[in-house]
Amino acid sequence: MQEVYNSFIKKSIIFIILVGSMLILTGCWDRIEINDLAIVTATGIDKSEDGQIELSLEIFIPKSMGGGSEGGGSVTSGGKQTMITYHKGRNVAEALSKLQAELSRKVFWGSCKIFIFGEDVAKDGIQDHVDFLLRHPEPRERAYMFVGQGNAKRILDTKATLERYSADALRKLSKGEHGMNVTLQDLDEMLTSKDQNVVLPYLDVIKHSSDGDKNQDVIFDGTVFFEKDRMVGVISESTTRGLLWLKEKLKDYTITFEPGEGNGKMSIFLVNNQVKLIPKIQNGTWKMIVDINTEGSLIQNGTDLDLDNPESERKVKKAYGDKVEERIRQVIADAKEYKLDVLDYGKEFHRKYPQEWKQVENRWEEVFPEVQTEIHIKTNIRRQGYINGPIKSRGEE
Repeated sequence: MQEVYNSFIKKSIIFIILVGSMLILTGCWDRIEINDLAIVTATGIDKSEDGQIELSLEIFIPKSMGGGSEGGGSVTSGGKQTMITYHKGRNVAEALSKLQAELSRKVFWGSCKIFIFGEDVAKDGIQDHVDFLLRHPEPRERAYMFVGQGNAKRILDTKATLERYSADALRKLSKGEHGMNVTLQDLDEMLTSKDQNVVLPYLDVIKHSSDGDKNQDVIFDGTVFFEKDRMVGVISESTTRGLLWLKEKLKDYTITFEPGEGNGKMSIFLVNNQVKLIPKIQNGTWKMIVDINTEGSLIQNGTDLDLDNPESERKVKKAYGDKVEERIRQVIADAKEYKLDVLDYGKEFHRKYPQEWKQVENRWEEVFPEVQTEIHIKTNIRRQGYINGPIKSRGEE
């Protein structure tokens, strides 16, 4: 009898453990298979002609698909790897809901690395759209943010020449840091900061032909300035270089200039760049001293100047410094014209002169354009190779 009782107890304990394990290990009951997902690689947000929001998604397709249309939306073939699908709504959430209703797979934003605002949307304000992306659980905070010239759908619909699809091309373009590099997290910080000095890279499409086929590529075409969350202007690509120079974010860049003497041009590749902003308030005058220490490598000399000659080297260094200052002066002028402190002058004054800053903090957009800028540039030029003499001089010998 005792053995029967002990056996019953053991079986009861085992049963309880099994039932408890089943309750704890519920499994992936809410799992969605990858074959059931419409994986988004890039997103465009535009304003339609009737004033609604048009959401465009570049979706990866595992096999070749033909184009088609369903209901009020539209799907167009974007090549063998992706397709572009879009729909309108009163906001992004409604447009997404309508899009989802017409797709056989669940829209998945977890792999989306590119978000593009069309110009009309950017001019109306991007705060609500950014708020939606941040509240949604899927969009990555490290996704890259852009403004597209014209509309965003046009940018997404390009057939990249070297890459598999437009999102892949834009991702690699951003990693190359040839223009402003802004993520969703960066944009959120810009919009929520007190000064709200928002900048986004500006994209355009260039067309070229190769082997008789028309191809397109997306390029950086400058930087967009925002007043709070509304687009107010665009600075050129060359002026953007000055902004990147000031922020120590310029990489893989070659600057070409004419030394003024030497009958030709020189090209110098940027090797190292250090910038220090030194705020100064004296007799009521606010001044920012910009100290720049830049080093470049001479990669082409089309002049008859020989850098082994100290006087020639001095002239080249000065010409190089003047070219750098020209770019920086231009971005400072543009920033003051828009009354937007994208140069971070305010942060430096706040750090060094906290008491004086409190007096102008609420009207900095008025004070900033009056701040004087003094630029000091120290240049150094490396000479590569065992032949340092100019080609023109050797040809005359």
